[in-house]
Amino acid sequence: METVTGLQYSCCNEDSLSELEALELRGKRALSIHAAGGRAFSLLLGDPSEVVAIDRNPAQIHLGRLKVAAMRRLNREAYLAFVGIREGSARAEVYRGLRGELPEDARAFWDGRPGDIATGIQHVGRTERSIARVSPVLRKFLSKDIARIRAASSLEEQGEIARAVFDRLPVRAVLALIFNPLSGRVILRDPVYYGEGRRSAAEYLRGRVTSTLRRHRFDDCFILSLFLHGDLKHSRSMPVGLGVDDYTVMQSRLDRIRFERSCVIEYLGAQPPEQFDAFSLSDLGGYLTIAEFGTLLEHVERTSRSGSRVCIREYISAPTERAPWPEGLTRLPDLERRLDASDRSVGCTFVCAVKSAPSANAEN
Repeated sequence: METVTGLQYSCCNEDSLSELEALELRGKRALSIHAAGGRAFSLLLGDPSEVVAIDRNPAQIHLGRLKVAAMRRLNREAYLAFVGIREGSARAEVYRGLRGELPEDARAFWDGRPGDIATGIQHVGRTERSIARVSPVLRKFLSKDIARIRAASSLEEQGEIARAVFDRLPVRAVLALIFNPLSGRVILRDPVYYGEGRRSAAEYLRGRVTSTLRRHRFDDCFILSLFLHGDLKHSRSMPVGLGVDDYTVMQSRLDRIRFERSCVIEYLGAQPPEQFDAFSLSDLGGYLTIAEFGTLLEHVERTSRSGSRVCIREYISAPTERAPWPEGLTRLPDLERRLDASDRSVGCTFVCAVKSAPSANAEN
């Protein structure tokens, strides 16, 4: 099991509309990997009864608690300025007004990071800082091509331009230089690029970017702006939950979030059967071995109620291709294909399932 300390992720890089469609959350109790918090928070838009946001890295939980404190107190524009998506100069002052609402450990964590507060907490994770380092390289090689893609008059034209761009040998070489196990450790500093279940990152991403741009406008995919500019200040789209209407709904349901600092395998292993109706499991393949991922799936099956939905978002790692699949979780291939096509996160594919009702023979 990969051990990561310090803040790894600070910005949502996923299109949570996919989880909202897959999990059918109204009135349900959901478990979500926390990471930067964006996906766990956006699940509130589905009107669940509770979202347990779990992460074994305490820094990620401290981030979530600060974001919740900020969302409770700030309107949308003030929140975007505080986290660093919009320009803002009073972040230290805003933090002083929020710190009293934090638990002691989270307050101590952020009191010791005034530079991160001043920068904006949306862009201070190791992954986000690493993206900011590689984005000038991507801009240098792709800025003219991106302008052509943005100027395309149709999705068909946009997709054809993207295919031609990402088929070029220099572009493929740059992607291979950036997205490989060595740079994953040294530059990107993210275990998803060198974990046991990884795919060939550069080739996989090239295919996913091309297929995504055949279905979605470039400016509707905020993750592309993140990689191109190193932040979301130039993005014309926002992560789910940060739109004008969504933010207000999310604010009104923040009391339904419960944080758990724990390894998800250990946490589920200690739970009684049939505790959850929905599971949002994002990209754990970089942190778990194939055997550990198989154990996780066993715990998901045991702690899920009949009819529960499971949504596993896979990025570079694809552990579900190698881990044993529980008999009680029935895959939903039509939903998986639909989400693969509709998701705007560019690099993600999906594994979705429903908990089958026990057979009459099993009950007897």
